[in-house]
Amino acid sequence: MKLNNIIKIGFILGIPALSIVSCTSSGNRTGIEYAPQMYVSDGYEPFSQEEGKVTYNPNNMTMRLPVNGTVARGQSNFAYPYPNTAEGYAASAAYTSFVSPIKSNVAEGKRLYNINCWHCHGKSGKNDGPIFKSKKMPAPSWPSYQDDYIKNLPEGQAFHTISCGKGLMGPHSFLLSPEERWKVVQYVKSLAYGDAFEYAPESSTNAHTASASSDESASRDSDAASGDNANGSSNSFPGSQEDYSMLMTAMSQVDFKGLPNRKAMKSSSFSALDKVAAYMTSHSDLKATIVGHTGVTLTDEGAATLGMDRANTAIDYLVSKGVNRSALSARAVADAGMKGPVTSSSDRQANRRVEIEIYK
Repeated sequence: MKLNNIIKIGFILGIPALSIVSCTSSGNRTGIEYAPQMYVSDGYEPFSQEEGKVTYNPNNMTMRLPVNGTVARGQSNFAYPYPNTAEGYAASAAYTSFVSPIKSNVAEGKRLYNINCWHCHGKSGKNDGPIFKSKKMPAPSWPSYQDDYIKNLPEGQAFHTISCGKGLMGPHSFLLSPEERWKVVQYVKSLAYGDAFEYAPESSTNAHTASASSDESASRDSDAASGDNANGSSNSFPGSQEDYSMLMTAMSQVDFKGLPNRKAMKSSSFSALDKVAAYMTSHSDLKATIVGHTGVTLTDEGAATLGMDRANTAIDYLVSKGVNRSALSARAVADAGMKGPVTSSSDRQANRRVEIEIYK
């Protein structure tokens, strides 16, 4: 009887002991899971593979990859046309900024520089940051940002270097948005030129700025000829009244095509831009920002992209006529809410325009 009692007692006590042991996980043994949904979600992880479960997507992917060329909403300026190759670096010299070098943008560039760049290049761009000083990484061949190499480096190539990396410098595109990268480039140029660096006028005041839009109504042409234009004032233009009127009239004659090639200029625009090019080449102390507008697009992002394309089209033509590319920059205005009804052909045409802002 005693043996039977011992067996019974041992069996009764062994059940909870076994239960406790079976709940313990070790190695590849998960133990007993009382609420497995808390450990393994019923939902699929995005862009993962579920063998045998997802048969309707390629390679058992839980989500399909975006279509090639897809741009996320609000990130149209993340599209960069040049590859991370020697050829891409050379071609990037033609890439122009959509961020104006106004004082607030340069100040933000300084803040970003002090977070991401100073530890190598130093606070003043003299390549005396702690990493270069400690010899953990060799400094570049140019001694400082004040060297002629940096002064003469096209902004597009500086942007490419920050985006893709170059030499021992790694890419920073995962740290900085395109707009932030342009602001860093502008701050680097301000370190290079020092007191000689020229800021763009603030958009709210347009000091020393003349703006002229292309191809609106006949009344606008007459306003331009008289020097009274809604987008600019002859009093703020850094030149004569005669030159101002000539530029206003010329820019009002720049015309863009409709679908399917909406960023292309009509050949009738060339003679008008020739006058602008002649003026800019004869006034090498001036700079200009080309501002692109659009007619109707599906989104504000689409309007900004098309506006930049049109601005860069005008810039490419001016450069082909001898204007210094470093004196030109591009900006877009996302005006998807076009002026006038969308059903009006003339109103749609009036919104296919570029503007030029000229300043010292």
